Amino acid sequence: DFELMKDVQNWLRSLRLHKYSPAFDGLVWQQVVQMTDEDMLKAGVNTLGARRKLLKVFENVMKHCDENVS
Repeated sequence: DFELMKDVQNWLRSLRLHKYSPAFDGLVWQQVVQMTDEDMLKAGVNTLGARRKLLKVFENVMKHCDENVS
């Protein structure tokens, strides 16, 4: 849901990862989905499971964008 993603904090809440909101402060979703595992680790997402979940979500968002934006 791209409307939800526009509010990164609420998007993280919907993923049940809102405790990592400070790591994404000041970023828009387009920046967030470009983050790597290393970027998230540096930003404070220390849990491997959370980073894996986010990377999977980022991958799905990017795939959706590639398939639906011409």
